[in-house]
Amino acid sequence: MRSKTDNSAKQRSRVRMQQNIVSFRCFLCVVFAVGWIIHSAGNKTDFFSSDSSSSRPSSDSSSSKPADSSSAADSSAKPADSSQPGESSSQGDVTTPDVPSDAHPYTVAKDINDELDDALFIGDSRTVGLFNNCDRPKATFYCSIGLNIQTCFESQTIRLDNGNMGTVIDALAQGKQFGRVYIGFGTNEMGWPYYDSFIQYYAKLVESVRKYSPNAKIYCESILPVTASRELQGDAINNNNVKELHGYIQNFASQNGCTYLACDTAVAGADGKLPEEASTDGIHLSIDYCKYWLNYIIDET
Repeated sequence: MRSKTDNSAKQRSRVRMQQNIVSFRCFLCVVFAVGWIIHSAGNKTDFFSSDSSSSRPSSDSSSSKPADSSSAADSSAKPADSSQPGESSSQGDVTTPDVPSDAHPYTVAKDINDELDDALFIGDSRTVGLFNNCDRPKATFYCSIGLNIQTCFESQTIRLDNGNMGTVIDALAQGKQFGRVYIGFGTNEMGWPYYDSFIQYYAKLVESVRKYSPNAKIYCESILPVTASRELQGDAINNNNVKELHGYIQNFASQNGCTYLACDTAVAGADGKLPEEASTDGIHLSIDYCKYWLNYIIDET
């Protein structure tokens, strides 16, 4: 009987010893974990401090430069470009972001602050495309698919301020005053037998703009080219007719106090034609090329 009691006592002693060993090991693990956390936290703090200070060399160096009074006095003087790729420079109220050297020249407008809030665009389906891809919500558009220089006096395709539909002339008569008016017609008129009639309606439209918005500067846009593949269809919409109508529009602008705007140069390739990648149907522009067109307008006006 005593032997059983001694054995039980020994077993309890061994269990307590094992429990103590396990507890001690657990304690060592906790101490090690806490120490490692503290050590890692110290290294992490040092790492982020070093990274944040080294990631701002351009802003620190630019802020340490003294102000150049000569450039402030003469805004036309062009300072040396010391900005790094991806940075943006500003001069007065005009902000010009940097773009890669191989990017399209009208990828970004020079004055990204121009909201076109005083601008009116009148035109056909190409101008509709410009409207759909315009990131200047304050600009006004009187345009519709299939519209031409004659039907802008006849077709009630423009939604008026009162919710009704009216002509371009009805929209002009609503009373809003514009500082800039851009007229973009000619694509739908290439099949006309006489381009003199095109100019007669063009003059009538300009007269209406001046009647309802007398202080507006009027820009006569050149016709955008079409792709080489579109020319193969063999109809009147081709780049030869584009060039011929350009002459009519340019002469009209110079003789009537308007400004001719060579928008075709913003989207044409080296051959003067619209690049194939710029359009799915050879006429209407893709989103990117609408942006080039819009940025050209902002830069040149």
